[in-house]
Amino acid sequence: MIRDYSRIDTAPGAEGENAMFSPPANFAGERREYLAWLKAEREQQLRFMGRLYTGPNRCLKLAVVGPYKEAFEAAFERVCQQRERDSAAFRRGLTNGA
Repeated sequence: MIRDYSRIDTAPGAEGENAMFSPPANFAGERREYLAWLKAEREQQLRFMGRLYTGPNRCLKLAVVGPYKEAFEAAFERVCQQRERDSAAFRRGLTNGA
């Protein structure tokens, strides 16, 4: 299945290609619970998405909607920052002869 990672819907129970980070319809948690759900249920997808938004071939457009917009953006920013740090460390290792 092809996913469109340029628009993310965080509304509980959302459906369709933009709802991969949408919690179940009966989800009524606050920010902390959403972040815990995201880590437990969607961490791999979030890390994959981070690959698309970091590095030399990054996708620059991202629109997030829904009640967990800020929580998703914060989690995604952390994933992208970690990926950038990992990439920089890898490049330093290559240039230092390691």
